[in-house]
Amino acid sequence: MIADDLAGKRIAVTGSTGFLGTALVERLIRSVPDCELVLLIRKGRMRTVEQRAQREIFKNNCFDRIREQVGGKAPFDELVARRVTVIEGDVGTDGLGLTAEGRALLAGCDIVIHSAATVSFDSPIDLAVEVNLLGPTRIAQTLQDLEVTPHLVAV
Repeated sequence: MIADDLAGKRIAVTGSTGFLGTALVERLIRSVPDCELVLLIRKGRMRTVEQRAQREIFKNNCFDRIREQVGGKAPFDELVARRVTVIEGDVGTDGLGLTAEGRALLAGCDIVIHSAATVSFDSPIDLAVEVNLLGPTRIAQTLQDLEVTPHLVAV
């Protein structure tokens, strides 16, 4: 089974604050034993990436099943703290806007799942090009610059 093949792997995910990305994070946490997640999140105007992760990902009711399985909010928060690392980054920026620590964490990933996108039909064309067209290229270029070759999955 695929989940068994991913057990114990470090998996980076972009787009985790979106609809598809949040569902992907939930499924990985629930179905893949001992995988570690590195979530690349763009800093908000008023929130840090950690605050965005808590508010936009882990408060989502799609995690209710896991919260119930582990025994409530406190054990769930401990699970997330143990298995998830959040790094600041932006696929709309060359080099992904990563710090040295973020680059090291990304370099240590076995798999990178790129699901970040702007899906608004009225987004300015330059923003859509930066994220949707150049984003995957920037991910691949950054991995090449880091001299690592994780499996790269583009959604």
